[in-house]
Amino acid sequence: MKWDAELSPRCEFWTMRKRRGVAMPRVLVVDDFRDTADAICCVLSLFDIDTTVAYGGESALRKARDWQPDVALLDIWMPDISGLDVSQQIRKSAHLADTILIAHSAAAESADRERAKSAAFDAFCAKPTDAERLVPLVRYFVREST
Repeated sequence: MKWDAELSPRCEFWTMRKRRGVAMPRVLVVDDFRDTADAICCVLSLFDIDTTVAYGGESALRKARDWQPDVALLDIWMPDISGLDVSQQIRKSAHLADTILIAHSAAAESADRERAKSAAFDAFCAKPTDAERLVPLVRYFVREST
């Protein structure tokens, strides 16, 4: 699936990092608002995307280490550890450094996007987001073909 800026005007990406040879992408959804995280997992699973959820930064780091996702969709502002800090810790891990990191936040001003970019995220999606935006973004970064 080709990335289409017309399709996803609320999302942008900054890197060319890709995961190839993945039949069913594994996406870790991280948000301290449980309903949001659960809804995103449910929707992504309808599109043959394997998902798991974490409701905070500490839980996200544990799940990332144990589950080894292809993509982590991270809320930025969480009460325990921010998504910015989670991103930087994931990048420092040898086993997780190539994980695609997508910031997902209602704080979507240019300064927020720049903070995400500086924290080594690959992309940013402003909330609210729906499957028409998230699924193509995940598929852009993670594909079955090599």
